[in-house]
Amino acid sequence: MYIFTVALLAGLSIYICESAVVTNEEEQGKGIILSVGDNLVLQCNNTDNPSAKVTQWLKNGMQMNYNDSRAHKDNSDNTLKIEHTTEADCGNYTCRVDNKEALIAVRSIVKLAPVDNSRNVVQNQNIVLMCNVTQGTPLPTLQWLKDEEPLNMSNPRISIKTDPRGIEGIELSISDAQFEDRAEYTCVATNEISTANNTILVRVKDKYAALWPFLGICAEVAVLCTIIFIYEKRRQKPDFDESETEHNTENKAVADQEDKGRDVRQRK
Repeated sequence: MYIFTVALLAGLSIYICESAVVTNEEEQGKGIILSVGDNLVLQCNNTDNPSAKVTQWLKNGMQMNYNDSRAHKDNSDNTLKIEHTTEADCGNYTCRVDNKEALIAVRSIVKLAPVDNSRNVVQNQNIVLMCNVTQGTPLPTLQWLKDEEPLNMSNPRISIKTDPRGIEGIELSISDAQFEDRAEYTCVATNEISTANNTILVRVKDKYAALWPFLGICAEVAVLCTIIFIYEKRRQKPDFDESETEHNTENKAVADQEDKGRDVRQRK
């Protein structure tokens, strides 16, 4: 790639031709997207002197650490290879060839830790939602939505936390949960490479919700006891009447026998 500069002086046109270092970026200056776990290969070549070798590789302005067994420099094709990459391998890499240099920005897409699809919170308790960024270079910015609308961060019951990396909003807290807080909450993480989001449905339950089933059971037991009591009362009354009738019959039989005995004695 050549850069041409034109200067006009006293009617003369002067053309200055500068050689440039090209990289293996798909589009020069746009960087390379890192796939964590795969191998990263960076390459630089001087278009003015194709046989020139890369004399130095830098990462974020610092000399590359070749003590890392994953990093290999190959002068035969002017490449730097890093095996089994991690998120920490993202950064700005600089190659120097013939006192010229090129910058290759190595970045990664945003990824978020998975979350539950829904959560139940009891009224007056605190709602705490996490948006854990597991990957993303440059660091993404976070935004919270409520039912697809920006969350009102001026609400005094709402607060957010910042993680040690400086990502603001990784934890959303809503104190003293009310029924109006029932909604779908979405965390949107964005960097210049990609966007990722997580959504969770929050349900706010009545603080007395656990009491209603207990009271219902107590009511059922009371009704059942009443029914049994009434049934027993009604069943015992006929038994009592039957016993009284049998008793009267027995008394009558005894009286009849006594009368017969008196009649017999009188005849004698």
